[in-house]
Amino acid sequence: MIRAYNEIYVDDAMHTLAEVFNYAKGGRQVDMLAEDFVMSGVASQFERGNPHYINMPSHALYFEITQKPSTSRRCGFEKSPEYWCGFVLAYYQWYTGLKFEQIFKRLHASDILKMYHPLHEASLRKFVDVANNIVLQEDTNLARIRKTANLSQKKLAEYSNVSLRSIQLYEQRRLDINTAAAYKLLHISKVLGCYIEDLLEPENIENKKEKRHECTNK
Repeated sequence: MIRAYNEIYVDDAMHTLAEVFNYAKGGRQVDMLAEDFVMSGVASQFERGNPHYINMPSHALYFEITQKPSTSRRCGFEKSPEYWCGFVLAYYQWYTGLKFEQIFKRLHASDILKMYHPLHEASLRKFVDVANNIVLQEDTNLARIRKTANLSQKKLAEYSNVSLRSIQLYEQRRLDINTAAAYKLLHISKVLGCYIEDLLEPENIENKKEKRHECTNK
């Protein structure tokens, strides 16, 4: 597999991005920082392994990303979950060669933060395996049909009167669309011109059948 850039730079990239994320506190802040990271263009520089950026002092890089002065970072022997988030994120991008924007579409920075326990004690390759199961999943039926209909998530939310956040969570599989309220599925299916059944996830349906079967046999 061809990596994103030469391996001699990855350690610097990991520690620098970790120090930048260490300025954030909590899931909301890491997601905002990740969004600024992409929008500022700094993410694309990391994707190329640009030494100017991956060796920049963390306070200067934080300002480059957010256009805000950096706040004081946490101190102490143990690295924070936010630090670990930036650390493994830089490694994962280098290892897979994916763009940060592609990663964040399926795996938010706040999701990585939630993986701190127990993955911070595991190997980096273990994190890669877990992240790949999320990032490299095929599109949900909802996402596939919506794209075929040439509708954005925002437009689908507007036309169906189902919240944008709900649609995003269904497509990210962070909410199970098979358990969605019937009226939501009906409104979405009408907008997309499909049957409600077309929106459901077959794998989830099979899992539910197996669980019902297990309960019946108890």
